[in-house]
Amino acid sequence: MRHNPKLSLLALCLLSACSSKPKVADYEPTLKSLVAKATPAATERGMGTDEAWAIAAYRKFLAVAPKATQRAEALRRIGDLEMDRADSGSDTPQSTAGPDYREAIARYQEFLKTYPNDPANDRVLYQLARGQEQSGDLGAALATLNRLVAQYPTTPTFEEAQFRRGELLFTARDYATAETAYATVLVGGTGSRYHDRALYMQGWSQYKQGKLEAAIQSFFGVLDQKIGTVDDTQEASMLSRADRELVEDTFRVTSLSLASLQGAESIPAHINSDKRQSYESRVYENLGELYLKQERVKDAADTFGQFARLKPLNAQAPLLQARVIDVYERTGFATLALQAKKDYVARYGKDSAFQTANTTGWAQAQGLVKAHMAELARHYHASAQKSKTSADYQEAAHWYRQYLEAFPTDPDSAQTNFLLAELLFEDGRFAVATAEYEKTAYGYPAHAKAADAGYAALLAYTRQLKAT
Repeated sequence: MRHNPKLSLLALCLLSACSSKPKVADYEPTLKSLVAKATPAATERGMGTDEAWAIAAYRKFLAVAPKATQRAEALRRIGDLEMDRADSGSDTPQSTAGPDYREAIARYQEFLKTYPNDPANDRVLYQLARGQEQSGDLGAALATLNRLVAQYPTTPTFEEAQFRRGELLFTARDYATAETAYATVLVGGTGSRYHDRALYMQGWSQYKQGKLEAAIQSFFGVLDQKIGTVDDTQEASMLSRADRELVEDTFRVTSLSLASLQGAESIPAHINSDKRQSYESRVYENLGELYLKQERVKDAADTFGQFARLKPLNAQAPLLQARVIDVYERTGFATLALQAKKDYVARYGKDSAFQTANTTGWAQAQGLVKAHMAELARHYHASAQKSKTSADYQEAAHWYRQYLEAFPTDPDSAQTNFLLAELLFEDGRFAVATAEYEKTAYGYPAHAKAADAGYAALLAYTRQLKAT
């Protein structure tokens, strides 16, 4: 083969321009896929030379200059170009399953064998592991990463290499070693670009080993970082889509961990900071949702209700207590739903402690307070009509009066007052019924029942006289 001086000259130019040591910025963080990773070989394209031409130039240089001092750099640059070509998908036949990293892998392996003590071998090992991982040879990739972190603990890619080791070990179900790899990443503190993901995956590694308390601590650590200082109303705009998905997944696996322990009873011990108090209600809510998916109705309702009991003045308490009612109603537990409505009215009704502590939350809860009072009154009124017992009549009268006291100017109050009078009449309490009929007829602005109430007042008075 004849010597091509143009190709050799090009190789020397490229080596001269690109032989400087790569900077830390060359290693942008990746998580599961490094396909889009830009390598220093990409700079050749900026010179107007595609990968194939540059590779040919370097190969020609190696062939004609067996003793040149730049041989090591040329061989490494061939690997980089082959890697870049595989990443970009160029020269990849459409019939193949995906990019072919075999040439890049072979060149890096050749380099390491030929130059075992080269000071840039940490970078070569990094690239080799990446090529092996992208080729699906996860065992080889893990072995290469093991070698990288063992031989080059100060390499700029150390944290990324440990994170990738963790992922490969987790995939191989070596959860204990994966946990150690993720813990090594976490030594770098929250400033590490891999911190939050490493903490999340450390939690998963602990969860898979049955170390549930430790896993929960890791997951709460993720939530502390992502939403511990973010207002609920701003979360959607302040978090990236990836972070929102991370938060959602973290709540899910936290719920799985709690459910494997003592459920909601395990939560309070972990709510030990202002950050965690800011999202505490969501921990209960997500655990309750998990129980609903598992058709554990009572556990779900108890979880929602526990937060409302433990944090009665929290702005989210009425919302979770309302979930208790909804769960019982949808699943046919009428008696439990009835008691939950009583609890709701007692906690968030007129003159409750919640009214003083959280005026805005109290105002928002009044719609349900009103609805539940009306439902309770109707329920016991219907029960009294069937049972004819004084206890049911008194219970119904109690809820009618509670409604009228809490909502005296409500448009439905006149109708409610009329129903109270009817109830008292049915119970034979004619004197009190007469007073309530008269109040209904003349104590409210004009309404549909005014005339009926006036006539009923006369009937009730007549019955009162007969009774005496």
